[in-house]
Amino acid sequence: MNENGSGKPIAHLFQARIGRRPLLKAAVLAGGVASLTGLVGPREVSRAHAQEPQRGGTLTVRLDSDLIGIDPHGASAGVDRNVYTSVYDGLVTVDENLNIVPNLAESVETPDERTYIFRLRPNVTFHDGTPCNAAAVKWNFDWILNEANASPRRSELVDVQEVVVDDPLTVRIVLKNAFAPFLAIISDRAGYIVSPAARQQYGADYPRNPVGTGPFRFVEWVKDDHVTFRRFDEYREEGLPYLDEIRYRPIPDATVALTELKTNNIDFFFGIDPKDVEDVKSQPNLQYLEGLGVGYQGLWINTAREPLANKALREAVAFAVDREALFAAAYYGVGQIAHGPIPPSSWAFDPEFRSRSRDLEQAKAKLAEGGQPNGFPMVLKVANSPLGQTITQIVQANLKEVGITVEIQTLEFGALLEVGEAGDFDALSLGWSGRIDPDGNIQPIFHSGGAFNYGKYNNPQVDQLIADGRATTDRTERTRIYREIQRIINDDAAYVFTYFQPASFGAADYVQGFKVTPDALMRFKTTSLAKS
Repeated sequence: MNENGSGKPIAHLFQARIGRRPLLKAAVLAGGVASLTGLVGPREVSRAHAQEPQRGGTLTVRLDSDLIGIDPHGASAGVDRNVYTSVYDGLVTVDENLNIVPNLAESVETPDERTYIFRLRPNVTFHDGTPCNAAAVKWNFDWILNEANASPRRSELVDVQEVVVDDPLTVRIVLKNAFAPFLAIISDRAGYIVSPAARQQYGADYPRNPVGTGPFRFVEWVKDDHVTFRRFDEYREEGLPYLDEIRYRPIPDATVALTELKTNNIDFFFGIDPKDVEDVKSQPNLQYLEGLGVGYQGLWINTAREPLANKALREAVAFAVDREALFAAAYYGVGQIAHGPIPPSSWAFDPEFRSRSRDLEQAKAKLAEGGQPNGFPMVLKVANSPLGQTITQIVQANLKEVGITVEIQTLEFGALLEVGEAGDFDALSLGWSGRIDPDGNIQPIFHSGGAFNYGKYNNPQVDQLIADGRATTDRTERTRIYREIQRIINDDAAYVFTYFQPASFGAADYVQGFKVTPDALMRFKTTSLAKS
């Protein structure tokens, strides 16, 4: 995939643009923009003979649940992110090696560590025919930052001081302070650009009427059945996309979905159940695609509500959970056991770090310390998927061994997110889809003011360390900071980390041109169907 016509990561473009600031390249690289080439795991290669991309056809894609809303600035479900990549472009994006590269911006300049100047591509239009220019970009950032709109992206952009239109194709973003994760953050939802005209036209109904500049335009959404996008003929990259349509189908039951893939009723499978990986690999008409991911799974703990507001009782839960049993029985050895929020694909990953190993005697001691020597009852809420049920049943059995009685409540995924936002839980079996900068795997969840701090975790030391990690561009120092945060979060038992999921997909053998990226997003503009 060649996002900028040159294939160069943005860090290289910086140096080319700023001859009198030669040290800036090193500073930006240290801040997390450098290539992570070599960290992405081996991928299964398509069994289909590589052909010249064919134009046309409909790609039918499985999602593990229905969408919440096709609005990158207003919705927060992980499943939505994969659909956003069809309809929206951002100022920058990531390639398969986690390089940050230009997208709607054809270049980026940084005259100082607080200022980013984006030169936009000319003649880009939204799907509704309105121009995607500097004014539209400013409008998007201003909309997110407006408290009245209650955007979950706002907390990601709080360091933006002002957004200035320098000319019709030049946007200048000035930050309040040096902010190392900025480009990584706007490579995701906070930087996707929506049509201001469409947002104003549809208002509260915009999430069901999305308009972007991406390779595919929205056609229809039939709840719990399908969402369809059609090729945008005026897309800015000549000759792309190859497909006529993408049809997303929510199929929560992974067994049903796999049968649909085997029989070619769907062509692409997002969210392969680990138990099905070997089965997919064995099918002569399928291919399995995998790389290291950026997300994690575990138990979200409500630190602000009894009984788990009591740290000792949280520690008892953490000591009782058997990560190895979960890895073997729920994840079938696919992926890796997690001990913190920083995955192996990250430059800040600490291969030596371990959180609490299972220790039932320590768990019982913590119960006594917390005033509940005989255990206590708690409710664990989970989404209605077979994998979720397996995970929670194992956890339920683990905790029963020390006297903790777990009631499992199963909810539709959207309802589970609502429960999290409301803080109406003891524990949630819920993961984080992950971000390419370690700040994005920590700040939203574990900062006292984080947009997704469902557990109401509040530790001033962690808040300060997060601020420190954002303020420096020195990678060695940032690595030290994030590893220290990881240690504190685990010591506080603020979340029970269990699993690093890979970026993995199943596809029919005639699907070509899809590239696995560690953020596990499905980008289909270079995908084609090699059907005879």
